[in-house]
Amino acid sequence: MTESNSCLPRGAVVPPSPITADDFDRAHGQAAKSDLLWRVSNGAYGADCPTELQAWGMTTWWTLGRFVSGLRLSPGELLLDQACGRGGVGLWLARALNVRLIGVDWSGAGVRGAADRSTGFVAPGRARFHVGELTATGLDAESVDGAICADAVFFASNRIAVFAEMARVLKPGGRFLFTADESDDPYRPAAVPDWAPIIERGGLSVVTRDETPNWAAQLKEMYDAWMENIEALRAELGDEAADDLVDEAHTVGPTLSRRTGVMYTTERPGRASRS
Repeated sequence: MTESNSCLPRGAVVPPSPITADDFDRAHGQAAKSDLLWRVSNGAYGADCPTELQAWGMTTWWTLGRFVSGLRLSPGELLLDQACGRGGVGLWLARALNVRLIGVDWSGAGVRGAADRSTGFVAPGRARFHVGELTATGLDAESVDGAICADAVFFASNRIAVFAEMARVLKPGGRFLFTADESDDPYRPAAVPDWAPIIERGGLSVVTRDETPNWAAQLKEMYDAWMENIEALRAELGDEAADDLVDEAHTVGPTLSRRTGVMYTTERPGRASRS
């Protein structure tokens, strides 16, 4: 019997996002070529920004440190970077942890960019990338030792299915770490006040929940920096990509006071956890 939405945790199943793979193709294609955009975005985060990643904000040295310690991977094991984009976060971790990497993203431009960048981080053959979905990675069951997702789980309309897919592809005892935000804003139906019930419905166990330091303040600084430089960015990126930046800043920016950035460490139950 199909479970009614009224029985599900808030934010578990929401209308499809208006954001499409084409939007991310623009972001990972034309926008990725903009040195100005990276300078503006990274500058807003200052010393907290690992500039080598060329990630879209929010991924800081604190984030990377928590990924390293929480994954508990051994050299040679396989890491999945879900919604990998142009691959910076996963590639950095693959190099730092001496593990193999598989990256999955729904943007063909992102996947191509990640593949092009891979040899700048790891030896040939250590990383591969393909197009897939948050809820359908195309990977075999119990095929990965650990997984991450930086700021993307909320794009899925069925959030429970994201964690069910992670429970399927992770080996028993494997961990999935992700960053997102939580909000009790009643005017945002897609807002998630607590990810834990959604995670558990998907078949994973919550190990830890941490609040991301300075999350809202730094994101606001990045949006403000975009707007201060929007005409120069428009001249470099074109109207469509610049309008995407304006739309995100104007849509997300005003809601930041009711959002809390979080990182969850989750685990697939099974054999005893590794020490």
